[in-house]
Order: sequence, then structure tokens, then C-alpha cells
Amino acid sequence: MHDRPVVGLVHIGEHQPSAQFLIKQLEVTGYQVKQFDVDDLVDFDDDITTYILNLFDNELNIDDLINHLSDQDARLIFNDARISNELVGWNKNRWLRHLLHKIDQANDILPKAAVSEGHQSTGVDLAQFGIESVWILAASIGGPESLIKFLGEFNGDEPVLFLIVQHMDSEFVAMMEKQLDKNGQIPVKLAQAGDQVAAGEALLIPVDEDIIIHQDGTLGVKDINEHRLTTPCIDDVCYDMLENLKQVNMAVFSGMAKDGIKGATNVFENGGRVITQSADSCVVSAIAQEIRNLKMSMFDGEPVAMAQYIKETLTS
Repeated sequence: MHDRPVVGLVHIGEHQPSAQFLIKQLEVTGYQVKQFDVDDLVDFDDDITTYILNLFDNELNIDDLINHLSDQDARLIFNDARISNELVGWNKNRWLRHLLHKIDQANDILPKAAVSEGHQSTGVDLAQFGIESVWILAASIGGPESLIKFLGEFNGDEPVLFLIVQHMDSEFVAMMEKQLDKNGQIPVKLAQAGDQVAAGEALLIPVDEDIIIHQDGTLGVKDINEHRLTTPCIDDVCYDMLENLKQVNMAVFSGMAKDGIKGATNVFENGGRVITQSADSCVVSAIAQEIRNLKMSMFDGEPVAMAQYIKETLTS
């Protein structure tokens, strides 16, 4: 046994500068780090119970790698190297703190959101704002690329409101908003209290706040679920929106975790549509596969086909 706990760092693609910074900081904090390339993990190392998957090449399907590590009950932590490479200053330190928190959850670093008061929001009908349907877009690892392809297929004038629930840490939010907005068709903006909802836009759900929509179409925030395992939490957003709105639908993209299964079940059982990204077009298909296994997916395809399906439902 090692005197210091050992963390495995798996490079998905080329070794990145942010990974080298992370290795050095982990060692300073008291960890040993063993590095692997994506094809190196054949024999499981009993000294390693936590692996950080540093994803740079998003074209690689890593389902087999994840299944291999999961079979050994290893804790898996995902990091998007394309985003973490760009972090500087305070955001870089916050990113490091979040990763350390995931390795050892002794420290709670997530602030509570402010409680929204003075509005009644249950059963809001968004038709008065030109919104005929609401789609929750649920994604985790590999999600940003899929979401950009998906959103880029719309014209921008459809009577749809998209709510993007992308697993990420708080220091990634601004970059994620900028990255997803590159789709060129559907404007993506961070959901903030006081903003007015509008058709043909996508709201990125923040990490440290839960969102509600008031009767007047403005956004509000409320306390977060202290026991959530992911940020933001797909299940929580689905539950909140089902309480908040008359009807919601859900599109599930590339992602690893159990978060989203309960949410999809609630949407499905309340009469909403649930669709999934096909396994061969995902980086990781764990969430979507479980939904397919439960026979809840009403359509399964790659992101462009998913967008076409939604456009067709608007005219049917």
C-alpha cells in the first residue's frame, strides 16, 4: 500500500496543460498521481479508487473504459480539458477546489441560492409568450458538441423554449454559455433572476441556483437541493419544471451518471415526450441507454435527427 492516497489520471486524447497543473496541485495536496492513456487501463490497480478522466478528444467513445472502471467500483470524475485549459486566476483555483471536493467530499463549497419571494409560479402557461413547448436538454460528458449540432438545426423562430441542463462545475459556466452559443441559430444565455423567457432561445441552467418561471414569464431562483450529487441536477430541474409548468419534454444527450433517469421517468409519466441520442453518436451513452432500457425513449437518433423530430412535432 502507498503512504499517500493514489489518484489515477486518464488522458482522453493528447496530454493537456491543465492536466499537468492538476497533477502538480494534487501532489502538493498529498496525493500520488498515476497517469494513463486511454488504452492503457487493462489491469486494474488496487491502489487506485478514484480516476479523473481528462477528456480532450471528444470523438472517442469511452463507454468501454467507463464500464471497465465501473466494474471495479472506481469513483469516476470527468474533466473537460478544452475548457479547463482556458481557466486563469480565481476560476482556475475554483476548478481545482471542485475537483478536490469530488475526490474528498469533506468540504462543502457550493453556496445556497437566494429564495425567490413574491411570485406564484405553479402551473404557468407559456403560450401567452409565444412558447408552445418546453424541452429540457439533459447532457453530461460529451454533451456540448452534441448540443451545438442539435441547436444548429433550428431556424431560431420556432415556438420552443429550451432549458439546457449540462453537468459542469461553476467555473465552467461562462465558457459553456459562450461555447453553446456558437450553434448560430438558437441564442444560449445563462438563466438569471429577472430575465424574461422567450420562444426560440435556450437557457443554460446555472450550477449554484435552481430556476423557476413566474406567471409573468420572468425567471426566479430558489434554494438548491443540498443532497444533489451532480451540478446542476437533471432530476431536480425536471421535478421543478413539472411543478412549475403545464407540460415539459426531455431530450437526453451524451452523458455518464444516473442523474436524469428519475427526471425522464417523471416527464414520461406526466405525458411529456422523451427522446434520446443514439449510442453510436455519444461519447458516453449511459443515461440514454438506461432510458432506452426502460422503454421510455419515443425517438432515438443522432443530434441532427433529434432536432428534426422536434421540428416535426411542432407541425403535427
